[in-house]
Order: sequence, then structure tokens, then C-alpha cells
Amino acid sequence: MRHFIRSTPWVLATAIALELTTVGCGSSAPGTPGTGGGGGGTGQAGSSATAGTTGTAGTTGAAGTTGAAGTTGAGGSGGSTSGRGGSTGAVGGRGGGTAGTTGAAGGGNADAGAACTVGAWPAADPAMPGPFATMTENNVGPAAGVGVDGGAAPMFTLFRPTDLRQGGLCHPVITWGNGTGSTPSLYRALLNHLASHGFVVIASNSTNVGQGTPAPMLVGVTWVLEQNADPASPMYQRIDTTHIGATGHSQGGFATTAAGGDARITTIAPLCGASRQTNLHGPAMLFCGGMDTTVPCSTVMTAYTGITNQPVMLASYLAADHANWVTFGNSNTVKPVEVATTAWMRVHLMGDTALRGRFYGPSCTLCQDAAWQVMRKMMDQ
Repeated sequence: MRHFIRSTPWVLATAIALELTTVGCGSSAPGTPGTGGGGGGTGQAGSSATAGTTGTAGTTGAAGTTGAAGTTGAGGSGGSTSGRGGSTGAVGGRGGGTAGTTGAAGGGNADAGAACTVGAWPAADPAMPGPFATMTENNVGPAAGVGVDGGAAPMFTLFRPTDLRQGGLCHPVITWGNGTGSTPSLYRALLNHLASHGFVVIASNSTNVGQGTPAPMLVGVTWVLEQNADPASPMYQRIDTTHIGATGHSQGGFATTAAGGDARITTIAPLCGASRQTNLHGPAMLFCGGMDTTVPCSTVMTAYTGITNQPVMLASYLAADHANWVTFGNSNTVKPVEVATTAWMRVHLMGDTALRGRFYGPSCTLCQDAAWQVMRKMMDQ
């Protein structure tokens, strides 16, 4: 089943109507590149040798002993460009010690060094931008999925923190799926918001993200994990490989539930589209819009009913239709559905326990909010 949206309300309405006429409803990773690391630091200078002592007055002074050689300058630390060599050791004293040799030049990736730490992240407000400056990289990773009108398969767009070393924690991964006919640029407010909170978001450029073998959303995950193991990549040793989420809109929502069957995906949050998936490997939040006539909540309810092995929430935002919950443009103010998605990913991928009460417990915040209608299983604790 396919569903799509466009970047302006009248185009969205026209596109959705066309989609319904043709297929019906109810079924079921370069923008401005990051700068390289700085050059390695200057090696330490070799130490000076001690001069020989003067002989006793009146007789010929004994020759000074040979000065010790200057020590070898330490090599520059690793950087994206070669570091300067260590300074040359000073010449020995009167006895003529040998000069210290030059330190080796630094080299390699600026992010190479101590690996990141997997751990709980500091609490943050999901309604506000996170603490990270962000960057977007276009047309990265492998080609995956199907091209438009039989053309070449598309690549990916990556939304990530600019400085992946900031804070020292490993960054969880989120794989994103577009609605039919759409690309990641339509959802950049949400995807950039997630990146500002510390997530590395890999988004397929496919306009039909549910098509292709292997599935584009999983190809993106594989590529990010490969970057984590590649010393030449800015993501080298900066990725939390044990916490990976999936989310997407409409056709991307259906693709999200399909991706949830992969053992690497530890939580899912499909938006306005979900199919039956009985092999999840972590909790699920299934979102639907109370005003959505393209993929109504009854369709998403089928997916909710089929999940019996993991905590699951069916969350309907009553005023939402198929697309009006999306923040368009470059706004820093995300809408309630996007806030809930960010909070869900922070709880399950970052261990943000301060936000857990929004979804879990006998009196969860979302459960008490009149703007939402919520159903849950295995989430009372």
C-alpha cells in the first residue's frame, strides 16, 4: 500500500486524493561536508645535553665529556591532515652530543582516538532543540531501493550532530522512511530536531521506501554501522550500535513496521501507517491521526492488535490528519506528534528516564492529555 504527501497543503491534498484513486487505503543515507579534524600537535623538543666541566686552573683542563643526544621529539597527534614533526633535540655540550631526531608526523582521522561510551544521556526537553549543532549530508551511502520511473536507485541523506565527540557518548541511530512521492527534505524540521538531540538519522532518498530488496531503511542502518568501523569516517567509534530505532510517515510507516522485524532495530515509531509485525525486538509507539481519512486509525489498530510480544502504544492525536502534524520549512518549533516521537526515541534509545512517565505507568502523561487518545499493552510499569 502507498501513501504520499507534498510540501504545500493544496499539493498534499491533490496527491493524497490521487493516491486514494489509484491504490486505495487500509492495507498493508553531499550537503556541506563536515570539516576534517585538525592537524596533530607539535612533538616535544629533545632535551639539551649537559656541557663538560672546566679543568683545574694552571693545568690543561680535561676535555668535556660527550653530551648526551637530544631525545627524539614525540610525533604529532592524529588529525585529518598530517601533524608537524616533533622538534629537533638540542645539540649536546662541549663534548659535541648528537642532535635529537625529528618526531614522526601525525596522521589519520581527527575522530580516531578514544572510543565513545555507551550510557544514559542527560535529560532534555523534547519540545526544544537539543544541545548539538547539526549538519546535513546529501547523497551519501550506497544506492538502495527503486528509482523514479525506472531510473537509478537513490542514495541517502544523513542528519547528524556536527561534533560527534561532544559529550563523549555514543550516538544512537534512527532510520527514516518517507511518505510516497516524498524525500527527506520534506521532513527536515523533524529529522534535524532529532539530530540536535544527538541522534544520527539516516534517511533514504527513495520516494517509495517500502520497495526494494534489501529494504532501503535497513540498507541505511548497515551503512552507518560500517562507518562506525571505518577509521576514515567521521562516525568512526561514535555510534551506539546497540540502540537503533526506526520511524517514518505513511508508506514509510508501513516500511518502519517491516524494518522492526530486523534484530538490530530496538524500537519503532511508525507515523500514519503500520502493518502487522509479530517479530518486534523492542517497544512500539504506533501513531495515527484522529482526522486521517487516508490511513485511518482503524488500519493502524490492526497492527496494534497483532503485537503481543512487546510493550506497545496506539496514540491518536485527535486533531491530526494525514499530514498537518508535520512541521514544514526550517522552523525550530516542532509540533506535538514530533515532540512525542522525539521523547519516545530518547526514552528507548538514550535511557532518558525523566521522560518515561509520558508513556509508561498507570497515569502516563500522554494518557491524561485530552488532545490524545491512547491505548496500551504491557506499559503499566
